[in-house]
Amino acid sequence: MYQRLKLRHVNALLAVAEHGSIVLAAQALAVTQPAVSKAIRELEGIVGQTLLNRTSRGVELTSAGEVLLRYAGSGVRALREGLDSIAREEAAEAPVIVIGALPNVAATVLPPAIQRFLSCQPNARLRVRTGSNNYLVGLLRQGELDIVIGRLAEPNDMHGLNFEYLYPEHVVFAVRPGHPLLNERSIHLGSLRRYRMVLPDAGTQLREAVDQFLLASGLGLPDLRIETIDASFGRSFVLQTDAVWCAPVGVVETDIERGTLVQLSLPTSSSAGPVGISSRRDQRPTETLQRLLDEVRKSAAERAPQGGARVDRRSHAGP
Repeated sequence: MYQRLKLRHVNALLAVAEHGSIVLAAQALAVTQPAVSKAIRELEGIVGQTLLNRTSRGVELTSAGEVLLRYAGSGVRALREGLDSIAREEAAEAPVIVIGALPNVAATVLPPAIQRFLSCQPNARLRVRTGSNNYLVGLLRQGELDIVIGRLAEPNDMHGLNFEYLYPEHVVFAVRPGHPLLNERSIHLGSLRRYRMVLPDAGTQLREAVDQFLLASGLGLPDLRIETIDASFGRSFVLQTDAVWCAPVGVVETDIERGTLVQLSLPTSSSAGPVGISSRRDQRPTETLQRLLDEVRKSAAERAPQGGARVDRRSHAGP
């Protein structure tokens, strides 16, 4: 029966899983919605299992769909690597390494790591994709990324993945120069209630850590808030208003060093969360990827708190 399996079946499953919608999957694949629905039905007929559940919010993978997704993503990735290998033999080009990184990591850890890596591998080709942690981990599981450098995902999302802890990162509160809060003799978390806050997107690991910190500190969840992980928007909005930006230190540290933004003196060390490398257990790093990972570890070690927890080299496997 597997002779009936076609690449369009696998592509349809990957697209639906990524977008959570048959309509959006069809748009991403540049085909019609009936074509995607037909491909899914044929795939379900081949495997003899229901792969999708229709919900009011779109579609969700069944347990059988989740299992097939893991193998399908790795298979498509392997096929692409094989095609790239053939092309490289003809064009003598280096392999492509696709990295997923949270915006704060992309702005801090990656640049020096990539700079050192390229000094030894000048012909290497790299792609860096940023987004929320959930989004990037989803792409990793589907085989679209080689690694993700971000926060530790929820246990259920770590199935089939490894996590290597690198360093802790906490959030800070930043405002524009001349902000009214800077005129106060002492600033406490309660002072923030008077101002709109820019927070990470709801549903992300970072936002959950922020909410826990705010609740534990007694401040509670602010009524006046804007949610975004777009650093450009957050920076621009805070510079033009009296809003307070709650962001990972890596996102705003350059602005603080330059004086573009001012960090409020508030105790936020308890908001620290683990940042590390997520990878698929069924994929062994290539020699080139291993060199890049070594440079990432060096950059991460430079960010580890002095006298704090050392960088843990062990891999923490998902369930």
